[in-house]
Amino acid sequence: MDCKKAKQTVFLFTDDEMEEAALLLLRRHLDACPECARHAEYVRRLILLVRQRCCRQAAPPALRVRILARVRSVRFEE
Repeated sequence: MDCKKAKQTVFLFTDDEMEEAALLLLRRHLDACPECARHAEYVRRLILLVRQRCCRQAAPPALRVRILARVRSVRFEE
């Protein structure tokens, strides 16, 4: 798995929505790539924060799609 694919699938990883084979590939990549591991940790913390602070009601599906698209578009610099 390359960095682009890892960053695209990290949301599925964080939400426990990945198939076992894809999960294994992503974990291997995260173990070998510090940049992607930092990105995965950022996403995990962001999702946790949103769940803790904002999830009294479920977000409408369209809003969830817009938020995820925006977060995915952010470039992470070292």
